[in-house]
Amino acid sequence: MTKDEFARAVSLTEKKLYIAAFSVTANAEDAKDAAADAVAYAWEHLKELRDETKFDFWLLRITYSQAKMIRRKSRRYDSIDDLSEQFSYEADTSELEFFDILVRAKLSLEERRIITLYFLYGYTMPEIAKMTGKNQNYVKTKYYRALKKLSGMKGLR
Repeated sequence: MTKDEFARAVSLTEKKLYIAAFSVTANAEDAKDAAADAVAYAWEHLKELRDETKFDFWLLRITYSQAKMIRRKSRRYDSIDDLSEQFSYEADTSELEFFDILVRAKLSLEERRIITLYFLYGYTMPEIAKMTGKNQNYVKTKYYRALKKLSGMKGLR
């Protein structure tokens, strides 16, 4: 993959990387840092990518890893209202509302990650299992538990 191909591939997934990192860090600045760190790491380790058709999947895994490292070291946000002003791009409010719902449902980090991969990215259960390094039954269990928590929320029906 050339430098131009790499830049083009990253620009196509930039917003998704940010949202993925944001779903882990719950902080706009930390999410930007995680996405940037992931892109830098990916460029430095590009020769480790075995299949260029799986670049998005590979970069997303790196982004999640970077976001988890940053999350361990940083603070969390208190209110969704504090976040709306921190987005650097024109936020798609449906994505912001989606994340707010996940937080209000008190989903675990793993549940948020699975729901985000499934609904925002469109990955299948087998793909999510591979991406997370978990058994497919584990992923399904977390997915259905998260859906049950979401279905019990007031105001979503």
